[in-house]
Amino acid sequence: MSHPLRKPKARGIENLSARVYLEIKALILRNEIMPGQKLHHQELSERLGVSRTPVREALTRLVQEGYASLLPNRGFICKEIGMQEAEELYDLREALEAFAVEKAIERLDDDALERLDKKMELYGHDIQKRFTRERLIYDQNIHLEIAAIAANETLKKTLRQVFERIILKRKSDGLYDPARGMIAHQEHRMLLEAMQKRHIDESVRIIRNHIQEGKRNVLSDLKRKKEIRDFQVVDS
Repeated sequence: MSHPLRKPKARGIENLSARVYLEIKALILRNEIMPGQKLHHQELSERLGVSRTPVREALTRLVQEGYASLLPNRGFICKEIGMQEAEELYDLREALEAFAVEKAIERLDDDALERLDKKMELYGHDIQKRFTRERLIYDQNIHLEIAAIAANETLKKTLRQVFERIILKRKSDGLYDPARGMIAHQEHRMLLEAMQKRHIDESVRIIRNHIQEGKRNVLSDLKRKKEIRDFQVVDS
């Protein structure tokens, strides 16, 4: 005996869980949920107008993807990037972007150079302001534009996922070297000049150095924050 209503009902539940997952992730992306913040079932249920079940399923999925943690006696927490994960992501970035730069140079034209130049200028204008997550987005857009010029959709998609994990899971409050923004902008301009001249080896060298410097800065930032947290625990 068949049960024709069962499959549509299952699909409806699945679609609801997927929608809730996307909405919670969007809250993280918009900084409405910050790294380290507790994710309350009831609060999210009321905010999204759904029961606690799809919220729990969505949070479980976010844990599986590394955007949340389930801690004993604390529940779900929006996960902050750790030292090991940051190091791994930046190493992956370096490998992907060295390849992207090489392939992009092969396909460069005046329009592509103009688009890249405009994205670099947006970053340059922002470095005069207090460091925020928006600057990370400007930086991301420069590097994704290079991948777009390389015309490799898989590369661009993978690189976007790497940036998403770096940006969404990183706090932007305070401990950031203010000189790094200016230096990074100078490195962007050097890269553009080398790419414009079709100097592949020099462009790859610049992008690798740029990402390695960014990695050192982030790891230093995370280390200092950990030291402050450890000190606060001891002091209390």
